[in-house]
Amino acid sequence: LHPGGDSSRTVRGKPSEGRTSSKEEEREEGGKEMSAIIGSAGAHAREKEESLERGKYRSKGLKEGEDDVRVFFREPHNVRGRDRLLCFVGEHTRYPFCVVYNDDKWNMEKRFSEFAELDKQLDEIYKGDSKVQLPEFPPKKMFGSLSPALIVERKEGLEQYMKALAKDPEILKCRVLREFIETPDVCSPEQHKEFDFGRR
Repeated sequence: LHPGGDSSRTVRGKPSEGRTSSKEEEREEGGKEMSAIIGSAGAHAREKEESLERGKYRSKGLKEGEDDVRVFFREPHNVRGRDRLLCFVGEHTRYPFCVVYNDDKWNMEKRFSEFAELDKQLDEIYKGDSKVQLPEFPPKKMFGSLSPALIVERKEGLEQYMKALAKDPEILKCRVLREFIETPDVCSPEQHKEFDFGRR
C-alpha cells in the first residue's frame, strides 16, 4: 500500500471489497427489476390470452359474465300430424333454427304456436316492468297458415323477434326463455333435439 493511501483500495486498479459488494448489490437489484418486468409481461400475456379466449365466441359490446346468444333461422317445412285439439290428421309448419350459445350451438325447431306461447309468458312476466321492452311478435292469422307467402313472412318475423330477445341481457336471464332455447344451465346437452337440416 502507498503511504497515506486508502487502505480499502488494492494495487493495479483492482476493485476493493467495498466496490465489489456495491456492484453485486446493483446486479441483484437489476436482476430483481428484470424478473419483475418479465413476470409482469408474462402475467400481461396470460391475461391477454385469457381475454382473447373469452372473446373468441363473444360478440362486441358484451359485459364480463354476459352470455353471447345468437339465433339463426333455417327454411321452414310442413309436417303432417294429428292435431291435439281437433283430433284429426292435419298439416302444420315447423320453423327450424340454430342457437349459438357462447362456444356451443345446437339445432331446434318449433311451431308458430310455441313461439306465440313464449311471447305470452314473457308478456305476463314483464308487463309491469318499465325497464324491459319486449319486441313485437308477428301477428297471428286464423286462416292461410300454410300459405308459402305467410310462412316466409312468419319466418322473417320470428327470426327478428328471437334475435331481439337474445340481444336483451335482462330478458336473456329469464328462465322461461332459457328453457325455450334449452341453454346448458337449464337443459343438458344430451337433451338437445338434433335435426338434420341438410335433408330438408
